[in-house]
Amino acid sequence: MFVHMSIHSPRDAFRDHLRDSMHRFGGALEDVDGFIDGRVFEDEKTGQLIGMGRWRSRQDMEENIHLAAAAVQHDDFDRWEHNPPTSFLLEEK
Repeated sequence: MFVHMSIHSPRDAFRDHLRDSMHRFGGALEDVDGFIDGRVFEDEKTGQLIGMGRWRSRQDMEENIHLAAAAVQHDDFDRWEHNPPTSFLLEEK
């Protein structure tokens, strides 16, 4: 299994916009071969939004992630977030 995880720091006024964007990102992958599932979490202490997508393999993610990126390509992340997200590419060992 391969996991793509991103930690976002939304500005309060745009939290709902960012959360919706993250759901659209994952929703664009629902029927894609190799995509297992995607979830959006909110940290109770920091308010950060964490997106986590699980894939069968890194190759499956690399071949299909463009579909999710296209679903959010016009979203105003520079306005919605305090800083760019921190991303992790996690391979199960």
